[in-house]
Amino acid sequence: MRNFLVTLFLLILIVLFASLQSLWNGLIYFALSFLIVLSLYWIVIFIIQYINDYYKSFDEDFKLYCINIINSTKMTTNEVNNNIEELKKEFKKTLIRDKIIDIAKILVAVSIIAVCITGMVSI
Repeated sequence: MRNFLVTLFLLILIVLFASLQSLWNGLIYFALSFLIVLSLYWIVIFIIQYINDYYKSFDEDFKLYCINIINSTKMTTNEVNNNIEELKKEFKKTLIRDKIIDIAKILVAVSIIAVCITGMVSI
């Protein structure tokens, strides 16, 4: 809910200053500045989510993965415990696609900041 409210507030400010640009051209700098703040906010949120998803909750997610393997295949708990390293490698491979998507989100926010800074310099 907090993310939604912060994003909505910043978007309202961006639209307000961009629409008031006809009164004074300098207001576009405020709109671009708030867009940079919005992008920085989401970069921080995405990084925190990335750390929580792939580092802090890795063990819990791996346990669920092992339980799913035991339930869906004919492997026993002893076989899973004996092949724990191989299963960790397989689990990490399943996370690669999700990691790439999360890193892409961060890179999009960084590129928005770069475009805004370039736009501020060229105006």
